[in-house]
Amino acid sequence: MWIIYVAENIKMPGEKCKALPLGMTAPWTNPAPLADVPDGEVNLLHRSAWSDVNNPLRVEFKPWYDIPPPVPGSERVDVFLDDERNVIETKTWALPMSDSDYFIEVSANKLPEGEHKLGFIMTNFNDVPDVSDLYTITIDKTAPLLATDSTLIFPPEVSPPQTITAAYLADPANNNEVLATVPDYSEKKVGDVITWYWETSPGGQQVAGTKTLELADLGVPVQVAFSGDLIRRGNGEFYASYRVRDRAGNGDDVLSTPQPMKVYIRPPTPRKYPSVKGVSNNNGSGEMNALLGRDGLTVVVEASEIDPLEEVVVDFVGAEGVGSATGVKPIIAGGLEFAIPASVVAANIPVSGKGTPISVYYWAGYDTVHSAVFALTVNALSPDALGRVNCLQAQTGSPVTLSKNDVPLTGANLVIAKWPYQAAGQLMQVWADVAGVETFFVDGVPNDTDGTFNSLLPKDYVDALPINSRISLRASVSFDEGRSYIPFEGLPLKIIA
Repeated sequence: MWIIYVAENIKMPGEKCKALPLGMTAPWTNPAPLADVPDGEVNLLHRSAWSDVNNPLRVEFKPWYDIPPPVPGSERVDVFLDDERNVIETKTWALPMSDSDYFIEVSANKLPEGEHKLGFIMTNFNDVPDVSDLYTITIDKTAPLLATDSTLIFPPEVSPPQTITAAYLADPANNNEVLATVPDYSEKKVGDVITWYWETSPGGQQVAGTKTLELADLGVPVQVAFSGDLIRRGNGEFYASYRVRDRAGNGDDVLSTPQPMKVYIRPPTPRKYPSVKGVSNNNGSGEMNALLGRDGLTVVVEASEIDPLEEVVVDFVGAEGVGSATGVKPIIAGGLEFAIPASVVAANIPVSGKGTPISVYYWAGYDTVHSAVFALTVNALSPDALGRVNCLQAQTGSPVTLSKNDVPLTGANLVIAKWPYQAAGQLMQVWADVAGVETFFVDGVPNDTDGTFNSLLPKDYVDALPINSRISLRASVSFDEGRSYIPFEGLPLKIIA
């Protein structure tokens, strides 16, 4: 059985045809086109389908006979692009044809770039032509053209100075990655694949990631991400580069200009402890005279312990409440000296001996562990460090005397000159001691005076004392809201008539 073709003039799109199509199936290619992607080229051929001169593109056909005709003769196929007159390849077969004969090889130079309609005209042994259905193919021979300056553009926080730090990666705003912008390039299309590299020498071998462009990527700058996990693998100099390969496979041979980048990732060990100005450092600990902090203390962090752009705060953790200060910012923005108020120091002064060590440390950048701790111990004040209690009506001598007749009706005036660490709100105690019996005249009354402290020794108390009795006038102040009191030097008196 064989097919007879009837010739008749018909009109094809844009051209005249001399044969009536009798259901001739469209050709196809081997290799087959790439799978279509949304908004991409239709039936795009990968460059490997046509670029190999030793393996030209095969255009294949469905056999047009169920049973080959049992007659001698030949048949011809003319493969055309877009227009029947644009024949790009011809092949003639002697009958009978085998199933393996139904193809033609087309070289790359006969396949121009762009979207085309591929078809063929089969002229049978009776010299009757028939035109196949058309098959759309797209050929892309143009590689993406990188920008003249093709180096990746890194954020200004890291470039310059072309340095990536742990602080940058740890910032939640940066999502544990460094984004870089690909300079815009020509012929940006859906399906382009951008591959970027992070390596110790430029070459485009160590892949850091890939991205396939979609329609939404065409109108905006394309960014690529270098993950924090990748960057943290080592310190030193690295090179960042990329390639752009279109969906057809063009462009793999062009590497962007490598961008040198330095990585400075501190190992996860505690940073060195800070120091305190004026305090000797004995391998992370020190003792200080209590009067050293009368104007406050200055904590110092070594610059070598801090990475560029890292923010630093200090914790000074001592006595509960007023004896601690946390989150202390630098005296000068961006500096590494931190002021601890005198009131905080005072709250850590012990009544006697040595105080409990204060923990002084700092937090840098986004560290989840603070630095090593500097243990600061404050020693007690000397007995005369705060000054002494004085009585304006007392007479100097040996011993100092207080005459009952000199005590005003309002009471004798007790005064204490301004002392180190004096501040408003400090609690005071004032009392008299007679042979171990204590009588308090002031207890828990805040001292709101920034200067001389004044109190009264009641006249009726003095009048009740025997002549020639000995008393001691005493006072103390609390720097820690009443938890402890530090004494002033007392005033021994002899009561006379």
